[in-house]
Amino acid sequence: MVILMADVSSWQPESDSWFHQLADVGVKAVVVKLTEGTTYRNPKAATQLAAGRRMGMQVHGYHYAHYHNSADAVAEGRFFGTTAKALGLPTESVMVADVEDPGLTGELTGLTNVFLQTVKAIGYPHTDLYTMTSWLTTRRFDRVALIPKNLWLASYGVNQPGVDNVGTWQFTNNFQGLGVDMSYDFFGHYTTRLTGTLNGGVARVPTIRFHTVQPGESWWAIAHQYGHDMDKLAALNGKTILSVIHPGDQLRVN
Repeated sequence: MVILMADVSSWQPESDSWFHQLADVGVKAVVVKLTEGTTYRNPKAATQLAAGRRMGMQVHGYHYAHYHNSADAVAEGRFFGTTAKALGLPTESVMVADVEDPGLTGELTGLTNVFLQTVKAIGYPHTDLYTMTSWLTTRRFDRVALIPKNLWLASYGVNQPGVDNVGTWQFTNNFQGLGVDMSYDFFGHYTTRLTGTLNGGVARVPTIRFHTVQPGESWWAIAHQYGHDMDKLAALNGKTILSVIHPGDQLRVN
């Protein structure tokens, strides 16, 4: 069974009622943005972590990276790790380097390893890398040399992550109209606290199709396009045909 994992930042709500909606659609873990660079702390992090725990989710943290050299990577790693400690994030939580900023330069594999080694030294042994599929396929990272082996990749509007044996796949940035990124956690790295290496496992990646809602489209029109009953299509997405859909929403169609 493939399990859902959400990631949130200050752009998302911090209320129990909103996190309850995530739990209702089957989210088992949440990764909260804690820090960025060496000065920014997510002002909602503490309440988002607490809300996730109250909903029975496993909680983890991520850092938006800006490092350009080893000194930057060490400084950002210390900032991330000490912030996590101050927030009371459990040491079994996964600590993620979010490496996607278009302004990043330098040898990203080595810098990310330095960053994650710094985090490990602070007391968080379980780490991961979040980036776009294209950053692996264009060899901005050397997968073999990376410390984390799970890998959390983002690729939208497709039915596969685009890279073999990926542990976690972020497949949408607006799951069921909730305005939240959503991922499949194939190996349970985040949802069962299965940390460390993949132990030679091979992910069973589901073939899942999504439809991006266009202006003027209705439940009936989309269901007809894919040969579905519109009530079943709505139910597949945790909605009813009375639910309002908006252009840009992504609906699962199989």
